[in-house]
Amino acid sequence: MKTMIVLAGLLSLFGCALPMSSSNPFENDTITYFSLTKSGGMNPFSGYRYQISTTKDGQVRFLFNEGYPDEKEYTIDDRSVFDSLQQIVEKYKMHTYTGYYQPEFDIMDGQSWHLDISYASKKSISASGYMAGPDGYSAAFSEIRQCLEPWKQRAVEKNEVVSFLYVYGNEQYNLIKKDDHAEMVYDNAESKEHWALERKPEMMEEVGILLNIYRLKTNQTRHSLEDGCTPWSFEVVYGDGTQYRYESYDRDFKCGYTEGIQGLISSWKNDNSPSRMFY
Repeated sequence: MKTMIVLAGLLSLFGCALPMSSSNPFENDTITYFSLTKSGGMNPFSGYRYQISTTKDGQVRFLFNEGYPDEKEYTIDDRSVFDSLQQIVEKYKMHTYTGYYQPEFDIMDGQSWHLDISYASKKSISASGYMAGPDGYSAAFSEIRQCLEPWKQRAVEKNEVVSFLYVYGNEQYNLIKKDDHAEMVYDNAESKEHWALERKPEMMEEVGILLNIYRLKTNQTRHSLEDGCTPWSFEVVYGDGTQYRYESYDRDFKCGYTEGIQGLISSWKNDNSPSRMFY
């Protein structure tokens, strides 16, 4: 004990202090963004994704995805969810979660998870894993799901896609929701081809489902350093005004999305239902 007192005195002389005991560095901080995703296994639509974020005007946006195509998204003026989540973070010492966790032996068709938490102080927690994680992580995730259940069960109106602009190379498709139908407008910057079709309003719902499958409700730009890549992008607007823009290239890990949307476009173009083509 005397040694510690003497050491503390010497350190103070040189402008130093004894290191503080380890504690939660986020204890007095406020969560502004929370995302937990678990996916994989034999079923491509298994798992879940919970994303809670703060909007520019200070409201809280909830995004819940349980399998396919079950998805709910809404915005409310209630920040209490962040306090509840912070209690779980502190209980399970989730501030220690970092890096990538994996089992000692290979496991086929397992599930992976990813956690992202941002705070008002700009500090963050980020970790992911495949069939492995820090001590108690399964219990922590289960408690998070239980905590969010009342918000997930909240009754809200479906947030429909009202416009979708998809660009692949020189081709551009602009989908627009109308009162009783939807429009698909095509433009080709190279050939100068232009046409438009009236289609069933369900076309917009199919776009929303595909965005859900590939979990592309995010703003992101991915650049390719490889030659021969075809750039693609989309801009989507929902009924409540929410907007997302994603820019990428066809060798991106999300490249399956371009195949999916082009498959839908082909089916819409060949749809024999009553429609009107105009220029």
